[in-house]
Amino acid sequence: MKTDPNKQEETEGRDWFWLISGAFVTAIAALLRFYQLGLKPFHHDEGVNGFFLTTLFRSDVYRYDPANYHGPTLYYISLVFAKVFGLETVPVRASVAIFGVLTVVLALFLRRYIGRIGSLFAALFLALSPGMVFISRYFIHEIFFVFLSLAIVLSILFFLEKRKAGVFAIGWMALILLICFLPSTLNLAGMWAGENSTALWSYRIGLFLLEAVLVFFVMRMLILWNEGRPIYILLASASAALMFATKETAFITLGTMLIACVCVWLWTKIYGKTPEPAGADELSGESISWAGFRKVLGGKTDVILIIVAALVVFVYVNVLFFSSFFTYPEGVQKAIDAYTIWMKTGSKDHTQNGFWGYLKWMWRIEAPILLLSALGTLIALLKPRHRVAVFVGFWAFGLAAAYSIIPYKTPWLALSFILPMCIAAGYAINELFASQNVISKIAGGTLAAAATGVLAYQTYDINFVRYDDNDLPYIYAHTRRQYLDMINEIDRYAEKSGKGRDAAVQIVSPDYWPMVWDVKDYPKAVFHGTTADAAGAEMIVAKKKDQDEEVIRKYSADYRFVGMYGLRPGVDLVLLVRKDLADSNTKELYKIREVKGF
Repeated sequence: MKTDPNKQEETEGRDWFWLISGAFVTAIAALLRFYQLGLKPFHHDEGVNGFFLTTLFRSDVYRYDPANYHGPTLYYISLVFAKVFGLETVPVRASVAIFGVLTVVLALFLRRYIGRIGSLFAALFLALSPGMVFISRYFIHEIFFVFLSLAIVLSILFFLEKRKAGVFAIGWMALILLICFLPSTLNLAGMWAGENSTALWSYRIGLFLLEAVLVFFVMRMLILWNEGRPIYILLASASAALMFATKETAFITLGTMLIACVCVWLWTKIYGKTPEPAGADELSGESISWAGFRKVLGGKTDVILIIVAALVVFVYVNVLFFSSFFTYPEGVQKAIDAYTIWMKTGSKDHTQNGFWGYLKWMWRIEAPILLLSALGTLIALLKPRHRVAVFVGFWAFGLAAAYSIIPYKTPWLALSFILPMCIAAGYAINELFASQNVISKIAGGTLAAAATGVLAYQTYDINFVRYDDNDLPYIYAHTRRQYLDMINEIDRYAEKSGKGRDAAVQIVSPDYWPMVWDVKDYPKAVFHGTTADAAGAEMIVAKKKDQDEEVIRKYSADYRFVGMYGLRPGVDLVLLVRKDLADSNTKELYKIREVKGF
C-alpha cells in the first residue's frame, strides 16, 4: 500500500496520543540530561576541553591541533552558551546536553520508517540509555557527533520521500547560512570600526541585518528550487562536514552507512528472488532505493547543481571551522594531517578489553538495547519489506564490528552504534505490537516494560548515584567526587585569606587535570608539576604518596595539612594551607604519612 508523504504528515499531525507521548519522552530526556548537571566533577578530558574553551572565551583564539584533541565545533558551540550564561560547568555541559535531547527528538521523525510505536520506543530507549545520558552530561564531542549522524540519515530519507522542505529543515538551513556568513560580517565590522567600540557595534548590527536579508533571499531561491527539496541534501552535506569538524572518526560512521546501503540493496535483491514476496505496507518506503534517489534528483541540470551545491557546502563548512573562522589557515592542512596521527593513536587499546570490549560493556549496562536491537535486526532481515529497518540493522552491526576491530577503545565511542541499536530496538517493539498474533503483542508489551524499567534504573544508578565508580562501564578514569570537596576548601580558604580569587595556589602535583578548569578564575594559580618554592602562597596542592617526603621536608615550616582527596583511580591529592590561615582541625604535615589513599 503506497502512502502519500504529505497525507501521512497530516495524519500524524492529528495523532494526539503520539504527539503527547513524544513530548513526554522528550521531557524525560531533558530531565535526565539537565537535572543536577554539575553533580559530578569534570573528567580529565572535560578539563582539557575546558582549557581550550577558556582560551577561546578570553582571548578569541582557538588553534586546531590534531595532536591534542578533536575538532573545533565543540568549542564554538559551547562558546555561545558561555557568552550567554557564563564560563561555568553547567552552561558548557548544557551545550552538549541539548544535543542529547535533540537526538531523541530526531528519532521521533522516524515514525514513517519504523512505525509510530517504533519511533516512540526508539526515542525512549535513546532517552533512557545509560550511556547516552551519561555522555550527554559530559563536555566532550561525542553527543553532537551522534546527533549529526542521525541528522544525515533523516535528511536523506526526507529528500527521498518529501515533496517540499519542512519548516524545521528551512530553519536549520537558515541558521547554518547565518553561521557561515557571520565571520565576514564580524571581520568587516572590525576593519571599518577600528578602535571605536560604539562604531564597532553599530557596524556589527548593520552588517548582521544585511547578512540576514541576504540569507533570506538565498533561502527563498532554495525554497523555489523544486519546492525546497534540495535543502535536505544540503543539510546532509553540512551535517557530514560538521561531523568531520567534530571528530576524526567521521569517516568510519559515513563509510559504514555507505556499506549498509550496499548491503540493503544486496539483501533485497536476494529476497526479491524468493517465491514468497516480502510484501509492502505503509513502512515499506518504495522510494527508498537507488532508483528512487536517482528519480528525485531530477534532470541532468538539477543533478549537477545539487552535486556542486553539496560539495561547496561541505568544503566551506569544513574550512570555516578548521581555519577558526578564517583566522588560522594552517588548521585546514592540520585537519588532513589528523588522520595520520589518528592511525597511530588508534592502534592502542587503553582499556585492555580486547575485541569483545564493547559487547561486554553493553551486556553489563545496555543489555535491553543490545537484545532488542538484535531482535529488531533479525525481524528486518527475515521480512525485508522495510528498507530503513534493514539499513539500521546493518548500520548498527557494521559500526559495532568496526569499532571492535579497531584496537583503540573508549566507552563513549560505543554511542555511535548504540544510536542505530536504539532505533532497531524500537522497530522490534513496533513489529511485535503490530503482529496479529496475541502472544506476540503480549511479548512486545512485556519486553517494552522490562526494557524501560531496567534502563531507567541503570541510568539513575550510573548518573546520579555511582557516577564516579570506575568499575562501571562508561566511567573511564573519572574524577572522584572528593575532588570537589578539595575545590570547595580552596574557595573557602581563599575567602578566609581576604584575597578571594586573588589568592595564590601552587599546584605541585604532576597529575592535576581537570583542576585547570576549576581554578581558571584564580589568576595566581600556578601549575608547576613538581615541588617548587611556595613563595608565600596561601595554598599548595601536592600528590599523595609520590611526593609525601618531599612535601614534608619543604613545606612543614609554613603549612598545615588540610586533607586528602581522591582525583581518580590510583591518584590522590593533598591540600596544604598556610599556617596563619589554617583551621584548628588541620594537622602537621608529617601526618600525611599516616593517611592511606582511596
